[in-house]
Amino acid sequence: MKWWSITPRRPERARETPHRARPVLTHVAIAGAMSFSIPMQASEGATTLPRTSGVVIEPTTLPRTGGAVIEAWAFGMLSQATRPDATAPCDLSHVCELVISSAGGAGFGTGVTVKNSLEAPQQVQLPPNLPFTLTEIIDYPHPVSNGAPDKNGQGSCYSVTGVMKIDVGPTWTLALNIVGQACQAGPNTAQLVFTGSYAPSTASTGPYPDGIGAININNPSGLADTGINMKASLLGQLLFSP
Repeated sequence: MKWWSITPRRPERARETPHRARPVLTHVAIAGAMSFSIPMQASEGATTLPRTSGVVIEPTTLPRTGGAVIEAWAFGMLSQATRPDATAPCDLSHVCELVISSAGGAGFGTGVTVKNSLEAPQQVQLPPNLPFTLTEIIDYPHPVSNGAPDKNGQGSCYSVTGVMKIDVGPTWTLALNIVGQACQAGPNTAQLVFTGSYAPSTASTGPYPDGIGAININNPSGLADTGINMKASLLGQLLFSP
């Protein structure tokens, strides 16, 4: 089992102590430029919290899981935009289904690239520029205002759900459920800005993933005469189990 995860700093554990505390001076540095002294209470082998009777902080730390932050980026193009129940083109009066994909390959700016933090070099590193397909459903009939004016005097956000399938290998597909909102970034924009979350989908094959994270997309709207290019970034954690 391998973790790619956000790892918090080690918390310090507090406990009661019967020792009598004595005042000491602790030096605190700010950005390496200056320091000052803070009066604190300390007993042998432990440091007492200021103005707190009987509570000490020990150097002992709680256990933590191994792992690293995963960072990913993706580039693709819109290949289909229709109503889910028809072949008609998308408009603001109907739900719109988008299919965005990339065949991957060599070179920057193709497919999906997933990297894990250098703090955990022992973790598995996926190949770069992986092929993917992203299927999205945009709920155009139920907009909410984002407070920014469009050409009609009102900017809008739309609910979005979808699945991103990444082909890691012949028998390994990493599938991520996504959910969030796609908003107009300005008046008469050709594309939307999607902000949301991802979580692994049961459609995955191969090493089964777990975890959660954030995803942001410069998203094609699927409307007539608008952009077709997509750029996405992902940040969060993943656990792969055999």
